[in-house]
Amino acid sequence: MDRPSPSDLLGIRNSVETVGRLSDSLIRFGPFRMGLDGVLSWIPGVGELYSTGAAIFIIAQGARARVPAHTLVACAALMGSSTIVSAVPLAGPAVADLFLAHRLSAKMVVRAIDKMLPEDHRPPLPDPWWRLALNGLRAKPQTA
Repeated sequence: MDRPSPSDLLGIRNSVETVGRLSDSLIRFGPFRMGLDGVLSWIPGVGELYSTGAAIFIIAQGARARVPAHTLVACAALMGSSTIVSAVPLAGPAVADLFLAHRLSAKMVVRAIDKMLPEDHRPPLPDPWWRLALNGLRAKPQTA
């Protein structure tokens, strides 16, 4: 099977990034994040079903993009452990709220895809918060 085209890789990258964000970073409470995985983990059976489905999607998309096997195995271990822990009554959902396995796994797959993309197809990296703060301090006031 041939290697996916850069446009296919970009589409796969965006879908994996979206699932990771929806699963674990939909809502922010200060330094804490919560997504569908954290909310649904409180409903017995539903959380495990969603978590498994999202994990299969991320790993399948990674395999489709030809992400290295060691990255996919690490992702499977992260998300599998999260799914198993979330099945434990009361303590499991609380741990699932704090352990952002889908987000971490999605980031691993996205980074691997970014390395495969040609320079002209790579999305721009966002500026880190400290650079944005420095640029705000350096901004000169507008004169009328």
